[in-house]
Amino acid sequence: MAKAPGRRQEKPPLPTIRDVAEAAEVSLGTVSRVINARPNVSPALREKVETAIRKLGFAPDAAAQSLRSRQSRIFACVVRDLTVPVLASFADQMQRELDKEGYGLLVASSYHAFQREKDLLASFARRRVDGLVIATSSERDSRLSKLLREARMPITLLDRACPQALDNVRVDHATGTRAAIAHLLALGHRRIAVISGEPVVSPVRERLRGVEEAYAAIGLKLDPALQRLGSFSTEFAAQEAARLLDAPEPPTAFFVAGTALLPGLLRALQERGLSIPRHVSVVAGAESELAEFHSPPISVVRWDHGALGAAAARFLLRRIEAPGLAPQRASGPTEYVPRGSCAPPP
Repeated sequence: MAKAPGRRQEKPPLPTIRDVAEAAEVSLGTVSRVINARPNVSPALREKVETAIRKLGFAPDAAAQSLRSRQSRIFACVVRDLTVPVLASFADQMQRELDKEGYGLLVASSYHAFQREKDLLASFARRRVDGLVIATSSERDSRLSKLLREARMPITLLDRACPQALDNVRVDHATGTRAAIAHLLALGHRRIAVISGEPVVSPVRERLRGVEEAYAAIGLKLDPALQRLGSFSTEFAAQEAARLLDAPEPPTAFFVAGTALLPGLLRALQERGLSIPRHVSVVAGAESELAEFHSPPISVVRWDHGALGAAAARFLLRRIEAPGLAPQRASGPTEYVPRGSCAPPP
């Protein structure tokens, strides 16, 4: 015999901010200050409110908070390619730092394309993002510089120096590169190929400065024909390495200044049956799992991308609290890590 349809059980109403205030025996204003992470609440009152929130299962209305405060409590991070592990590490540490303050993080890849950067800036503005960290495709593109200067949100540059009015976190590429090239020169190499992106961003220019300083220290200059500057892509590295290796006087060593460049160089060497370091020595301009676990392990210039991510997050948080701050600067040190990929030239 079929059961008579029962009366639908109504869900209990969701707890409100007033319910939290009553449970904690505080004012609505105190609850609001705790929810919005305002500093002017005593630890004892904050604990009472947070206990009531947990007990009631209260969830603040993020949209309403955003409208009242004119803040979304969301930052954004744009890097060249999130599949690059060191860049993922930067975003991860940035997120961890923001989590402490109750901020979310949107992350995107720009692929170093101006139109993509332009579209992302417009999208973040529509979403009312509170601030942005970006590794721009160029420091010399006037269109991009204008967009950054006119953006209605705080911006921190990742490993870029311009526009100079913006906050930035950078890497001391010159020091690590100079040590790497000096090591190759000390081993007897003179034909050292350098493969990297275009010198429209400061990391490329700083690495080139490190190369030049290492050569100058022993009274020499790098042959310009051994510099191949055009892209950070794996395909570019494979193509340029192949051309250099097939030349009448091939390089005896390579410095590939970009994480995605190393696989391209290794492909070109493998296709020609060349082994490291018997036929050619190799140094990578950034750490990667490929460099670490290759046989033999590849010598690298290394730095702490995570520390830069945390610094960038703190810069944005400070800028929100004090818009009139002078431009903030942070520089991450680099170290050269010699491994089994370098030996005297054959």
